[in-house]
Amino acid sequence: MNDRQEAQVGLARLLIDKIRTDTYASSTQMNLLEQMIPRALASEYFDVLLEKVATEQYPSVSLLARMSRLTALM
Repeated sequence: MNDRQEAQVGLARLLIDKIRTDTYASSTQMNLLEQMIPRALASEYFDVLLEKVATEQYPSVSLLARMSRLTALM
C-alpha cells in the first residue's frame, strides 16, 4: 500500500468512527467519506449506517438513500 492509499484508509476509518459515535452524524463528514471511501471499507460504513437506522422508529430517508447508493460500491 502506498502513502496515498494509507492516508485515504486512515481518514476513512477516522470518519467512520466519528459517524459511528455521533448521535446525529454530520452530513458534511458523510459526504466527504462517500467521495473518497476505499471499496474495502464500504461494507463497514454500510453497517454503521444500518445500526443507526435500525434503532430509529422512523429512520432518516437521507440515511436510507445513502445506504442505497453505497450498495453500488459493495
